[in-house]
Amino acid sequence: MRFASLIVFFVMFSSIVFAQQADLLERNFAGTSKQTTPQAAKADIQNQASQKISEEVIKDLIGEERYSKNKTLIANKVIKLSPRYIPFVKPSPITQEGEEYKMTVNMKVSLTDLKQLLQVNSLLNENDTIPVVLPVISVVDRVEGRSYRWWQASSDKNQGFLVKQNRTIEEALRGSFLKSGFYVIKPVESGLGINVPGSYQNERIAGDDAQFFAQYFNAPVLIDGQIFLSKADKGNGYKVEVRMTALQVSNARPIADVSRRYDVQGSFEGAVDKKIREVAEAVSNDLASQVFEAWQRGSVGTSVIRVTVTGKHTLPSMEALKERIRSQLTQVKNIRERLVSSDSVSFEVDTAASAAELATKLETLDVNGKKLVKVSEDREEIILKLAQ
Repeated sequence: MRFASLIVFFVMFSSIVFAQQADLLERNFAGTSKQTTPQAAKADIQNQASQKISEEVIKDLIGEERYSKNKTLIANKVIKLSPRYIPFVKPSPITQEGEEYKMTVNMKVSLTDLKQLLQVNSLLNENDTIPVVLPVISVVDRVEGRSYRWWQASSDKNQGFLVKQNRTIEEALRGSFLKSGFYVIKPVESGLGINVPGSYQNERIAGDDAQFFAQYFNAPVLIDGQIFLSKADKGNGYKVEVRMTALQVSNARPIADVSRRYDVQGSFEGAVDKKIREVAEAVSNDLASQVFEAWQRGSVGTSVIRVTVTGKHTLPSMEALKERIRSQLTQVKNIRERLVSSDSVSFEVDTAASAAELATKLETLDVNGKKLVKVSEDREEIILKLAQ
């Protein structure tokens, strides 16, 4: 029993250590100093390294323009506290050439701790504005043969029940997303449908239509949803199906989705109304938490670029490569395998950088003594090979 407990502890401890190490960004700095003693020169070069490496990583995280605008704030409120986010410093032996001392410093930067400091000082891009979310949810009643979409003009006076269900869902979405700092527009309550041009009053909002809605209502995230009401497959009851997908409109990318089905008994409208009121909050919480996780990872506002590395790969080498990309490139928010073959491995990379910028950064990596060399690059895919 004691041995089993030790194994569990070791696994948990190893997982924590791995997670902490995966968050550390490794950087090297070669510096010189004209201080008169080796001790003073060593301290001077370490301070130079902390300053230079901090500046480089912060610029990668928040951009050159924001860094320039907030240079004094960053120097006083962030870089002065560098020991909080630089937990590891390893200097090489110091050497003297003439009046100069030389030394190389290896540092590891905790991205989590650095981001927390930047966030406290309102310097992260994600904190500029409250993210706006627009629900575009259809309610389709297959029992009575009617439907409601807030963006479609209609003279049908038999939609009151469907309008009520849509209001219930959008109210629940507002409350759930607000907990995570998102603002959900309530188009049904606000009567926004009268503002939609006739050419965009289609059954589904996708493609160019989604782009128009995002720009028109200033909402970078759309919730594409459907509520289907129909007779039960068996018996005399009914079924309620709720499907919602959160889309990042800039690249038509799904970032979260929920799908639920419920069976109800009783009078049609009474049973359906009761069920939707019962489940609206839980369904909305699920969707909101997924969107918030994507936002925390930095996946919202990024694009997906396929990175293919040619050559034979073992599982350990593939994991080492993936971890090197994740831990050393601040522009990479997430990375996952998509295709592994005998002569190549492909990853999907979430990044705010362009393909050209990402390719340049990838070529600077050292992967167990090997370098990545670009073979080709376009907007959607970068192909590289490992070379000595």
